[in-house]
Formats: sequence, structure tokens, C-alpha cells
Amino acid sequence: MKTFRARITSLFLFLIGCSVLGTGFFLALLLHSSYIDSLSSRLTKESKMIAETIEWDGSESDLASLQQEIKAFGDTLEAHVTLYNVQGKVLGDSTNSKSNDELEAEWEQIRSQSNGSEVITIPKSDELIAAVPVIHDEKKVGVVRISSPLDEVNQSLSQVWLSLAGGLIIAYALAAFASSRVASSVTRPLEEMTQVAVDIAQKRFHRRVKEDGKDEIGRLGRAINRMAHSLQFQMETIRKSERRLTSVIESMESGLLMVNARGRVSIANKSFERQFGAKPSEIVGVPYDEIQTTFDLCSLISRCAQTGTRIREEIHLHYPVERILEANLAPMWVESNGIGVVAVFHDLTAIRRLEQMRKDFVANVSHELRTPITSIRGFSETLLDGAMQDPDTCQEFLKIILEESIRLQRLVGDLLDLSTIESKQMAMNFEQLSIASFLQNITKTLDEQARNKEQTLRVEIKEDFQIRMDPDRLKQIVLNLVSNAIAYTPAGGEIRVQVDQEEKDWILVVSDTGMGIPEEDLGRIFERFYRVDKARSRESGGTGLGLAIVKHLVEEYEGEIKVTSKMGEGTTFTIWFSKE
Repeated sequence: MKTFRARITSLFLFLIGCSVLGTGFFLALLLHSSYIDSLSSRLTKESKMIAETIEWDGSESDLASLQQEIKAFGDTLEAHVTLYNVQGKVLGDSTNSKSNDELEAEWEQIRSQSNGSEVITIPKSDELIAAVPVIHDEKKVGVVRISSPLDEVNQSLSQVWLSLAGGLIIAYALAAFASSRVASSVTRPLEEMTQVAVDIAQKRFHRRVKEDGKDEIGRLGRAINRMAHSLQFQMETIRKSERRLTSVIESMESGLLMVNARGRVSIANKSFERQFGAKPSEIVGVPYDEIQTTFDLCSLISRCAQTGTRIREEIHLHYPVERILEANLAPMWVESNGIGVVAVFHDLTAIRRLEQMRKDFVANVSHELRTPITSIRGFSETLLDGAMQDPDTCQEFLKIILEESIRLQRLVGDLLDLSTIESKQMAMNFEQLSIASFLQNITKTLDEQARNKEQTLRVEIKEDFQIRMDPDRLKQIVLNLVSNAIAYTPAGGEIRVQVDQEEKDWILVVSDTGMGIPEEDLGRIFERFYRVDKARSRESGGTGLGLAIVKHLVEEYEGEIKVTSKMGEGTTFTIWFSKE
């Protein structure tokens, strides 16, 4: 396949060759015609001159002198001169180079073409002949025939053809050089544009064409540059949109699955993997009915695609973890060859758990409030029915009413504190505290309670240091943890409060040698009203909100709390607080 440059060069050479050959052919014909005309004119003039000059009356008396005179004319004019009488007899010939038969044949040709005294020119392939009648006393007495060979004409034409051939070769060489330069100047920007177009097709949009000139090629280059810039801008916009869309899809908490009209998965995000355990890299491009999950997604997708209607269902998964999902499936009508399906799965596990926790909270609050209120009401009614008359019974009942009122007050107070902490409306009054003196003041109020249960309460501090915290809130944390430890530790047990510091944090550890917490309950002990041993908790007078308050206060300080426990060996609460 010829290149565009080769085609332009060939076209130039063809056109120049044709023009040179045409010009040479025309010039050769023109020169040949010019030579013939010039020679014919010369021969005619010379033959007329001879006819007018020769002194001959038509007689054949002195043929020798006539022959001599004809020969002299031939030598002088360098031509072949022949004299015929009216009967066609040769009376004189300057060269005697032709036979009588040839001369007679020429006479017949002259006679057949003659018309009175008209001059006759007879062109032949090898010579040119002119014949003029000889007039004596106004009477035609003979014919002077003069001829000249065409060798000079043919030689001149040969030189012309040689010149034309040389000119053609030179013209071809110049044309090849010029056409190569012209073709190069035309095709170089076209080749560059072609390469830029190939780069654009291969998504290399940074390439540009040199914008030289104001002709059509220059305008084409500028148009390609504008197109490349526009494509680059559009592709960057598309890539940005694609990255944003990918980021949105991957950061979605809801699982996303998109099935095209051919029934193959086109998009699946990380949330879908977390929910169903199917990796996007393994299912994209796979038919949706081949996805291995614990739930039958195939039936939902098929129903949505076949009916072309939205589907909303709540599904319950048990693997890889137990989840409650809301499945929303909608048909995609944008597919040109069918209906696709987009499925979004919202995780309702936390919502359902919160709803259950709210129900449990309401039930627990109702239960916790109902017990002291029932006691107060019952004993009050008993007193009003006549028990006041018995001093001992009255005092006992009033004591019980007081204890239940205190318990009710403590419960309401804990609920208000927990509500205030969770609403982030709790005021913090930070102070510089000595950790040693602070813990000693708190434990003084708990020593008597521990001694009454025959327990040992120890405070261990390696070295005193300063902390910056709200004393009331820190006291609330320590009192709740130590009170719980005392309540759940049998007689003879030990409760330890240990404090240590690290580079950026300080650590508070409250441990006991009590009954311990079952492993299955460790994850729920910070829930409101959750009790490991409900009967023992009620005997201790606890509200079931202490550990919840502790957890929220620690989080308010941006700290971290962990609990470890073994049944029959005891429980340890460890809290990390930042020094800053």
C-alpha cells in the first residue's frame, strides 16, 4: 500500500512527465513543420530564380551548355537541380544521382500536380521537391525541378529529441526533489496528526499537534488540538465522576449489587461482601444465579426482573454473622437489550437491637420503679389501716418506706445523670488533683462498708502525680466501681484500687476476688439495668445503671475501659485516661 507521500510524489512526476513529453512532442512537430516550410520557401524561391535566370528557348540545340549551366546552379545552391522540357525529357541534371526512371516518375508527379504556372512543392520522406515552369516569350518551354534532402531536418529533430530526453531526465530529477519536499511539507503534519489521533485513541490525551501555518492543514491541526483538549477535559471529568461514584459505592454502609440485562453481576461493593460473605472480585461478571450465599438472592432478583416492579423485603441472615437486612430491589430500564436489577441491602441489625433495648429499658424502668412504689404504697396503706397504733410495727414500716424512698431517689438520680451524660449537656469542671489524696478521701467513705462485710480495701499507688479532671465525675466512676466490687465480693475477700502512669496515659484499675462474671455476659454488663445476678443485685440495693454511667463518663473523657473476669476468681476493670 503506497503512502500518501509516495502518491503525491508519483502524481507530481506523472504530471511533469506528461507535460514535458507533450511539450516536446508539440515542439518537435512545430520544428519539423517550421523546417519544412522554410525549406519549401527556399526551394521555391531558388527554383523561381533559376527559371527566371536561365536563358533557354526550349530548343535542344545546345544541351551541353545547358547541362553545364544546370550543374553550376546545383553546385551554387547545394541542391539537386533538374531541367525538363514540356514533354518530360531531362535536358539537364546537376548530380546525375537518379536514374531516368526515377526522374520520369517525378515528372509524372509534377505534371499531375501542375496547374498552369503554379509552383509545385512535393514533400517526400527523404527529400523536398519544388518545381517551377520555365517561361520563354510567355510560353511554357520546360520545368525546373529543385530538391533538397531532409537529412538536416532529421538531424535537427534528433538533436531536439535528445534535448527533450535530457530535459525530461533533469525535470524528473528536479520534480522528484521538489515533489519530495512538497509531499514532505504536506504529509509531515498529517503524519503527526495521525500519530496524535492514534495516541488519543489509546487514551494519551496529552499529545498535541504543532499549530504552524494558517492554511487548511494548520486549521485541521488546531481543530485536532481543540478536540484533544476537549476529550482530555471530558475524560478527566468522567474519571473524577467515576472515582467519586466508586468512593460513594465503596463507602456505603448499605450493600449494593447491580445485575445487567444479561444476568451478570456488574457492581458489588464491600458492604455486600460483609453482609453476604461474597467477594466483589469473585462475583463481578458472574451470572447472579451462581452467587453462593446463605440466602436465596436468585429468586428475589429473578422476580424483580420478570415482573419489572420494585421489591422490598426484610431478610434474616445467620452467616457470616447474624444480621437483619432490608432488601430493596428495583428494575433498571436503561439497559438497551433488557431489564437489569439494582439491589440495595440496608443493615437493620443495630436498629432492631436498639428497638429491643428500648423495649427492655422501658420494661426495666417500669419494673424498677414499680417495686419501691409498690412497697411504699403497701406499707403506707398498712399503717393507715391501724398499724400506726403499734409503735414497733410503725417504726419498722416507716424504716422500710424510707429505704424504698432512698432507693427510688437513687434510681431517679441515676437515670437523670445517665440522661445528662448521654445528651452531652453535662458541665465539666476540670481541676488539678493529686491522685493519691483524691483516692484516699474517697476510700475513707467506703472503708466502713468493706469492714462491715469483712473485706479488705487497698489503694496501691507507686508514686503520686497530678491529673486534670472533674473531681465529682471521677469520684462517681470510682465509687460505682468500688461499690460494685464490695457488693459482689463475699466476706473475707479483697478489693484493690491501683493507679499507675505511662508516657501519655494514666491507668486506674479496680479489681476484686468476688464471684466473677460469666464470659457470655461480659459484653452486656455496661447496658442499662443489665444484671448478672438479679437477686443479689436487689439485695445490694443497686439500680443496674452504675456501670452504664461509668462507661459513658469514661467515653466523655475520651478514655477506654476494659473488663476481664473469671468465675469464682474475681473481676478486674481497667481504665485508661489521657494526661492531656
